[in-house]
Amino acid sequence: MNRSIVIILMCGVSAMAQPKCSAPLAGIARDTKQQLRIVDGVSGTFVLRDTIGEGAIDWAFDGKGGLVNAGTELLTLGANGAIVQHQTAPQKEAVLGPQSAFFPEAGELWLGEHKISIDSGVIAGSVIALGPLQGRDMPLAVCRSNELWLISINTANGGVTHESQPEGAIGKQACISPASGSLVLLGDRMLLATTREILIQTAAGEGRSIPISASRLTRAGAQWVEAEGAGQAAHMIRIKEDGEQVYLLPAAKERQ
Repeated sequence: MNRSIVIILMCGVSAMAQPKCSAPLAGIARDTKQQLRIVDGVSGTFVLRDTIGEGAIDWAFDGKGGLVNAGTELLTLGANGAIVQHQTAPQKEAVLGPQSAFFPEAGELWLGEHKISIDSGVIAGSVIALGPLQGRDMPLAVCRSNELWLISINTANGGVTHESQPEGAIGKQACISPASGSLVLLGDRMLLATTREILIQTAAGEGRSIPISASRLTRAGAQWVEAEGAGQAAHMIRIKEDGEQVYLLPAAKERQ
């Protein structure tokens, strides 16, 4: 039997001046003005703080650090959300994880300063998501035609150590209209954004859904995934061991 999901839709407080360290860092999210912002606060009470860089195309953050695709540059974020490194990106298109980036045209997987060349025949499809590093293996979600495959790449030699086809609703829908950013891979579950709902599937094969329309999902913090939809405020989904909780981000105020 599927576990029920607690859905709590709450408006957070608006951005305001506050002393440093008065609220913990929740994660990184994009506001209604398309600015990438540091988000402080606790569940349901968020404060949008400083902007991060300019022209962010995509990002991923897990509380320990993160990456931002700024088009010509790949920005590395520290645990506090501050930019700690700038690297010239080999191409504008990239698929990001909090600690990794894959550049499809170049066929390169970046893990910090470590860069791995991956033959296109090894992937044999389009990479749409990266998972968290598991030992030496990096999980990739790949669309091969209309089929979703989960493959693990050995970060020492670029070879495939494991591949499988996930069953369930996500396995059937993820590659119908594949888009980087619509699927998030976590260690114990994956989430897929659709026009009607967010689908969730655990490693054990258990499925459930959140009734929110979203066009993209982004790893936003240690326990957080941001869900964006066209013409609506973004939601922050808290990932808990026993389920998910959903909160509404506050509207953006003036740029800080």
